[in-house]
Amino acid sequence: MRILHIGTDSFGGYGGIALYNRELIAALASHPAVDEVVVIPRIIVGEREPLPPKVTFVAEAAQGRLAFLRAVRRIGSRFDLVLCAHVNLLPAARLVTKHPLLMLYGIEAWKPLRDPISNRLLHGVHGVVSISEITRERFAGWSHYDGPSQLLPNSIRAEWYGIRPKNRALVSRYQLDGKRVLLTLGRVVAAERYKGFDEVLEVLPHLDADVSYVIAGGGNDVPRLQRKAVHLGIADRVVFTGLFPEEEKADLYNLADVYVMPSRGEGFGFVFLEALACGVPVIGSCLDGGREAVREGQLGQLVDPTNPAEIRLAIIDALASGEKRIPDGLDYFSYANFERKTHAIIDELSNS
Repeated sequence: MRILHIGTDSFGGYGGIALYNRELIAALASHPAVDEVVVIPRIIVGEREPLPPKVTFVAEAAQGRLAFLRAVRRIGSRFDLVLCAHVNLLPAARLVTKHPLLMLYGIEAWKPLRDPISNRLLHGVHGVVSISEITRERFAGWSHYDGPSQLLPNSIRAEWYGIRPKNRALVSRYQLDGKRVLLTLGRVVAAERYKGFDEVLEVLPHLDADVSYVIAGGGNDVPRLQRKAVHLGIADRVVFTGLFPEEEKADLYNLADVYVMPSRGEGFGFVFLEALACGVPVIGSCLDGGREAVREGQLGQLVDPTNPAEIRLAIIDALASGEKRIPDGLDYFSYANFERKTHAIIDELSNS
C-alpha cells in the first residue's frame, strides 16, 4: 500500500499540528501493509527531524504556493490512500484523487471555509478523521457532512518529558526564584486570542503576590498583552519568554506549579498532555477541546473561561495541592494507542 500525505507542515514544522502530523506519518508508515508514505508539505519553518522508515519527504514542495501545486501534480495518482491533512488543502488533494481522507484539527473546521470550492468538495471525501469530538460535531453542524468519521486524538510520548528539578538557568533568566508559577504555552497572536492569556492576566491581581505568570511563546499579540499587564499593575509578575528552543520545552513545563489555559477555541490542546507528562496540575476549559485532553476532568480541572471567579478558585486549589505527579490515566494518550488506532483506521479503509 502507498499513502500520500498532503499537509501544511510536519517535519521541520513548529507547533501542535506539525507534531500531530509527524506522529501520524510515523504511525501510517509502521503499518505492515504500508510500503511507502509520501509527504508533501506546504511549509517548512525549521530544521527537519529524522524521517521514519518508509517515508519519502518532498521538501521542494515547501518553496512556495506554485512549487507546492507543481509537486502535487507531479506526484501522480498511484496511491491507495490520499490524506488531506488540512481542510484548506482540499483543492490541492483533488488534483490527485476525487475522494481523499480529510483530517480535522480545530477551529479552522468549526465554521464554513473561506474558499467556496473547498466547501463544495467536503462532501466528496472518502471519510473524516477528527482530533476531537467537539471538532467533529462543529464541522458536521455547519457542513451537514454525514459520511464516515473517526476520532484520532493526539498522542504523548511521556518518556520525552518527566518530572525534573527546576532548571536554575531558566529560573534566573525569568527572575522566578521564590515564585509560584502559572504557565500557558502557545502562539501569542491576535488571531488566536481564544487561548486564555487575557483571562489569566485578569485574575492575577487577585492572587497572592508571589504568584507569577509565564506566557511561553511569541507572536504579534505580545505588545498588547504587555500593555494590559501594565494597566493591571502586574507587569512585574508576568514573564513573556518569546519563542524558545524546542529542547527547552520540558524544562519550561517543569518551572510551573500549575498549567492554566482557559481557552475557547482549542480543537484539542496537546499542551495539556505535555504539562501532565511533566507532572504539572492542569486547568482547562469546559467549552472547547481542552475538556477532551483532560478527559472530562479525570486528568485535570475544568473551568468556564467566561467566569473569572471560577478560574481564580481553580488556580488557588491547584496551587494549594503542591503536588506534582504524572496521572495514570495519561496512558490513554500513549503513542502505542495512537499507532494502534491509526492502523485500525487503515484496515477499515482497506476493507471498505
